[in-house]
Amino acid sequence: MADAIDLPSRPPALESRGGLDGASIGRRRFIAGAGALAGAAAVGQLVPAGSVSAALPAGASKFAILPSAIRLADTREPWNYEYLTVGDGYIRVKVGGRNGVPATATAAVLTVTSVNFGSPNHVTCWPTGVARPVVSSLNLDPWTNSANMVTLKLGADGSIDVQSLVSAHLIVDVLGYYEPVADASKEGRYIGLPTPLRAYDSRPAMPGNESYTTVDLTAYVPPDATSVVINLTAAGSTAAGHFTAMPYDLAGPPKTSSLNVSGPGENRAAGVTVPVTTDGGGRRRIKIYAHRAAFIIVDVFGYYTGPSSSLSQVGLFVPLTPERIMDTRLPGQIGRMWPGWVVEVPIPAAIDGVAAAVACNVTGVQSRAAGHLVVSAARQPVPDSSNVNWSKANAVVPNHVITQVTKQYGLQVFNAFGSHVLVDLAGYFTGTPKLPSVIHTNPPPPAAPPNWILRVPRLGLTSTVMAGNAKTITDSGHTWHWTGTGYMGQAAHVAVFGHRTEAGGPYRYIDNMQNGDLITVTTGDGREYTYRMVGRYLTDAATTNILNATRANAGTTFSIVACTVGHDRTKSGWPNIWAPTSLKYRIVVNFELVSWREI
Repeated sequence: MADAIDLPSRPPALESRGGLDGASIGRRRFIAGAGALAGAAAVGQLVPAGSVSAALPAGASKFAILPSAIRLADTREPWNYEYLTVGDGYIRVKVGGRNGVPATATAAVLTVTSVNFGSPNHVTCWPTGVARPVVSSLNLDPWTNSANMVTLKLGADGSIDVQSLVSAHLIVDVLGYYEPVADASKEGRYIGLPTPLRAYDSRPAMPGNESYTTVDLTAYVPPDATSVVINLTAAGSTAAGHFTAMPYDLAGPPKTSSLNVSGPGENRAAGVTVPVTTDGGGRRRIKIYAHRAAFIIVDVFGYYTGPSSSLSQVGLFVPLTPERIMDTRLPGQIGRMWPGWVVEVPIPAAIDGVAAAVACNVTGVQSRAAGHLVVSAARQPVPDSSNVNWSKANAVVPNHVITQVTKQYGLQVFNAFGSHVLVDLAGYFTGTPKLPSVIHTNPPPPAAPPNWILRVPRLGLTSTVMAGNAKTITDSGHTWHWTGTGYMGQAAHVAVFGHRTEAGGPYRYIDNMQNGDLITVTTGDGREYTYRMVGRYLTDAATTNILNATRANAGTTFSIVACTVGHDRTKSGWPNIWAPTSLKYRIVVNFELVSWREI
């Protein structure tokens, strides 16, 4: 969790994201160096049957939550040089052996915050002593502040390295830690719910400024659970501010935050591990502090066992050196996803079959529009929850996720409105993975309405295709999308119309087109469709006859319609019945779809 701090007092270069509020930005600017991009269920249903009886894997560890978050490093005011090293473009932070974290700790659960300056930025965290991996822990827009929970293996000396791509301040808080075990354990084991469940949704009510919301988790976690893993979402924020998931019995406004928004209208989520309190009546609760008004949503993913739980090897954590296991931008991958698509993310073969769940950082990149990601075990129904949320196109937003996995198939990411997806693996939890139960089929990309860019190489023509009033559009020299015909992305007949002699006569020489000629149509969302000419037709000016001609060829087609002379029996000697100058006839040139691609 991170202190609430003000944004830099400079105009944002882009719509800001991830802002925090409160104290001054600090006295010193930290210059960082290059890096890599980068409904309820009964409690009895939550506990898995059986346990792992084989020898524990090296590094197997149990979790301990700290009573509250503890600040380990803050480059705005590096007050503890004994435990903070500022290097050439990075900081090295001592974690093990201080502030209640034992020197033997194998991994830590942290909140890493960056106060970003004038460029898009990302932050990478890795164990001290190994080469910096190609992963990202936090992503930021220019002139914003943002935080993300990070599960990270510790270096041999208990330290971690944190690096920012560009100039920024860096803040590191510790929430809890993993310590090694030699055999089965009662406490500190992660138990995932069979499927994530929405425990609280304030909509349509909106908690106000500086408000506290109690979230009852009695139906989701057992009496001895020490902490709960949730996804906290703030939707429809009213102003820049911060939100904190905190123990129910913790008094006073929190000094740290779990989730940060930088302005009104944002939807943003953060993974949080928070101590859960059982009151005198046996109710298990947490509370959410909202610095600024927003809708509050809490999804529960699992919990950590306590000392009265049964002895088991299931749910112990094995930390790994961070590794990128999915990047949809790479050749051979699915590419930038479309609305409603699911991508499967296999996990490394060495842990497939022995991992029941994984801890990872999931990032949505180059979003198509406001949307969200849902992360869950592969080849399972998509749960009614969310993990990563963003409020605009072209966003880059990360979030920490603990998700169950499926044997042979790993995890899956459902994309509500489309983006690239990155998945960086931090470690796994022991146990039995799920078995596949469904196969998801991705729907075709949605239809793309105009505006489009039409390119006709044979004519040397580039024209904007618009919808609306035909006369206004064509008299302005553009191309009109014939109302009621198809859109790009549909298995349909699409027709457009343009002038041959007026407004620059863009289609004057369309009679020169030949079968086999190629044209392209580019959509506003970055798709390019290629068509091949397959025929031309002459018809009168009757709308029904024109549209019948555009449908003369089967399949997915595109037709260019323009005026032509035609054949008038009252006159003879016309040199070319396809030539321009008459409004009595139409030339219809048809093209069949060859292929489409994203550009």
